[in-house]
This record gives sequence, structure tokens and C-alpha cells, in this order.
Amino acid sequence: MRTRIPINEYTNIETDENYMEIIFEPKIKRIVVIPKESDKNNSKNHNSKIDFNYVYKKLKSIIQKEDNEKIIYKQIHIQLDKTQSQTPPHDTMLPVKTYKTMISSLNTEIKSVKNPNDNFFDSIINIKNEKELIKNLHVIQNAAFKDSWGFSPNSITDITNKIQSSNNIKNGILFAMKKIPIGYIWLEKDNKDNKLAHVSMIGTHPDFTGKGVASSLLKHGVLFLKDTKYTHLKLEVDNDNSGARKVYEKYGFKDSDTKYWYEFLNQSF
Repeated sequence: MRTRIPINEYTNIETDENYMEIIFEPKIKRIVVIPKESDKNNSKNHNSKIDFNYVYKKLKSIIQKEDNEKIIYKQIHIQLDKTQSQTPPHDTMLPVKTYKTMISSLNTEIKSVKNPNDNFFDSIINIKNEKELIKNLHVIQNAAFKDSWGFSPNSITDITNKIQSSNNIKNGILFAMKKIPIGYIWLEKDNKDNKLAHVSMIGTHPDFTGKGVASSLLKHGVLFLKDTKYTHLKLEVDNDNSGARKVYEKYGFKDSDTKYWYEFLNQSF
């Protein structure tokens, strides 16, 4: 379940361009809070100040309504950029996870980037049939990320909704095949910048990690986008994952922003 709350008491949730998205994840007993900008954003209110006291007051009332016994949701995670992280109460806290946003120009020549395991798998394909696409994504995505920090298992409905969302790119999900899918890259478009694409996810089945599958998928993803209208590709990577960061740098990715995740216990909150 998802809902929105305004960034302060003077904004209207129906018309304001900036808001906080609340995502309820009962499977892992977590609530996620992410500052968002509406697709209608014309940058006029881009720097609107977030009143976190107001946000947390509203969030508390939502939790009391949804989970008054504090049984369903145990943790609250919030994602903030650098400026937001310096706002009380976060300025006195340490983040539990830090992610780097990296961006690459699709003008970068990447065909010369060599991956010694390019021939490890049989092929890179699109799965055209939506039912088959969703079924394969459901299996491999949950397997690839089951031990990753903050990952909530995705249902068939979750994946279907994401595929049918407005920022999905047609044929923008590529699979590495070795008889069965062993890895995938999921590319999405930015609804506010029609020349910017995002790596929503890139994952490898745990039985096939260390074979360069993700690197090859990224290369094919970039080549796919170079044949389209997109000029830049953005992704997020765990700041502690130095190996992945080095791979991305080979493809011309450079740091552009930092995101901080903070964690609260529902009980203390």
C-alpha cells in the first residue's frame, strides 16, 4: 500500500508538487518514507522546505490508524538527500545506509569495454509476452535480492503494477539467458526529463554471481538506450560496494548525488 503526505501544513496534497510518499511493506514489517516531486513539477517549488516535525506528526497518526498495536510494522526507513539529512532530527543521527547516485552520458563509447565473461551466457533477450516476463521477473528478482538490505519480496501484483507504470520503457527489461534467465537489467524513463533513463534494478541469480553477468547486462542496456532518444543514464549504488562502483566507472558513470537512509523503530518513534 502507498499513500502521500504533504511536506508541511500549508501545502495541499492534491495540488502541491512536492510530497512524501509512504510505502507500507508488511512482508518485512517496514514503512518507507521518500520525499518525492510530482510529475507536474515546474521547478517553482523545487526547494520547498520540508517540515519534518509536521511530516512525522502526520506519519505517527497514519501508523496509529494502520497499526495501533505496533505489530505489523516494526521499522521506519526514510531516504534523504544531503541537504535534507542536515535538517533536524537527522543532523544528530548516523545513517544506516549511504547510496551514491551515478550518471553517465550515453555518448560515451563503451563497445571497447571488455568483459572476459561476455560469452558465459547464451544470449541477451527481451521477453515479449507480458505474462512470461512478469513470471520470470518474479522469480529472478526475489532470488537476486533476497539478502539485500531493505529489499521487500515482490509479488506478481507488485511487478505487474511497475511494468504498467508510466515510467516503464518498452522492451527496456533485458535478460541474460543460460537456458533460463540468470540475470536482468530493468531500465526506466524519467517522467520529468524525457532524455534521462534510470537503471531501476540490475541483478544476478545468486547461483551465477561473479561471472560478469551484471556488467554485460549494463553494457547491453547502454547500447539499447543509445539507439533511442535518451542521452543520459542514472543509477544508485551502495557506497560500500566498491566493486560495482568501479564497474560503473568503466562505463562512464560519475557521482552526482548522495542519498542517506535513516532507520527508526516504530516503538520509539
